[in-house]
Amino acid sequence: MRAATNFVLFVVIGAVVGLALLVTAPRLVGVTPFTILSGSMQPAYAVGDVVLDERIAPTEARPGDVVTFTDPSRQGATVTHRVERLTRNGAQVTFVTRGDANNASETWAVAANGTVGRVRMRVPKVGWALQWARSREGRIGLIVLPAALLALIELRGLAAPRRPKELTA
Repeated sequence: MRAATNFVLFVVIGAVVGLALLVTAPRLVGVTPFTILSGSMQPAYAVGDVVLDERIAPTEARPGDVVTFTDPSRQGATVTHRVERLTRNGAQVTFVTRGDANNASETWAVAANGTVGRVRMRVPKVGWALQWARSREGRIGLIVLPAALLALIELRGLAAPRRPKELTA
């Protein structure tokens, strides 16, 4: 029983540490994780996938690149779609993007000296765990669950009968 308890404890602690690393480590090297919340980019990116974006100048983007941007037509929602075309108009770069599964394109603009995110990598299915970990309940759970497991292990150790030590002569 003790081995099973230790195993569960290590799995939970490993999951918590893994989630923390997945959220923080990419940012340390200049990459930002975003969770895909809709099916607009299927089949390339599924709901629940995490994409890791590098920040680039808008003029570095090319048709076919998948970029993450703030869409003013959607109340500033963050959107990840494929670039169809882009044009530079003085101090602005105008993009036409579309989700792979969408029928309609969207047009948006960003300052030429601004930045957009370009998808560099996809991590399948971990987005659900990240979304939970970023929620209020998730943050509380990431503290309470390991603490409760540690407390149970300690209480179990206190309640276990102690064997008398053998005297050696």
